[in-house]
Amino acid sequence: MPKTELANGVTLHYEQVGSGPDLVMIHGVGANLATWHFRIVPMLWDRFRVLTYDLRGHGYSERTPDGYTCTELANDLNLLLDRLGIERADVVGHSYGADVALYFSYLYPERARKVVLIEAMVPALVPAATRERFERMEWAAKALEKLGVVIPPAHRTDTQYMLREAMKQPNKWGPLKDMPAEWMTEQMVELYNNTTLLNDVLDVGPLTRDRLADIRVPVHLVYDRGSILWRQAHRVLSRTLPQVTSTLLHTRLKDIAHLAPLEKPELVTEQILLGIGSRHQATA
Repeated sequence: MPKTELANGVTLHYEQVGSGPDLVMIHGVGANLATWHFRIVPMLWDRFRVLTYDLRGHGYSERTPDGYTCTELANDLNLLLDRLGIERADVVGHSYGADVALYFSYLYPERARKVVLIEAMVPALVPAATRERFERMEWAAKALEKLGVVIPPAHRTDTQYMLREAMKQPNKWGPLKDMPAEWMTEQMVELYNNTTLLNDVLDVGPLTRDRLADIRVPVHLVYDRGSILWRQAHRVLSRTLPQVTSTLLHTRLKDIAHLAPLEKPELVTEQILLGIGSRHQATA
């Protein structure tokens, strides 16, 4: 279980496998590097040297009381590349990890060759994306109800209540489907309750909406047609980023389409290869 201490004092857990051009993969909030290793990394490691890592506070990385903004997490990645001697890499991110990848490409463009964003939201777009159809937290209550979680009327805008109820549910995606998730539940409750993460994920920092047009790294967007909230961000990014391509997936999931990396890894891998310009096809 390799770990390294960064120049800022934070210790991160990481894995590096395969050979070829460097490819970095960033998971989302509440997940860990295993998101990629169940199926996606094995479909890539004969073409790339793949670096996955646990974001600070996640998996086996150090949990700090603060430092969870996209800006700070992009700096963590920059320092991790320094420690591992990686000068430049393609970068893939999912959900909040996609936000971090976009910030990384903005703050450190000399280190990012191409970027693939899977279901990015981006803090600067959150007010625009939620104002009309997802005012307050009604969208979150509806998402949980799709999983069979009953949210009483009095708690439909209670973030802490909904988090606790969500954490009681067994895994619903990927190879660990239907298995209990006590270890992750305990870790995530600690992360949400004892750090600044829930506030930090909304911190816009230097990448304001008007600066999206300044990103010069090629970006490939991957969204699912069923991810209504995230797709509103897709509309803005696809029209604003200077070098952008995009794909809308048709996963036809009965649950939450936002988690395609676990539910449809073959589709996601194909899009990763498309986004970074590989001529190879994914193999199971």
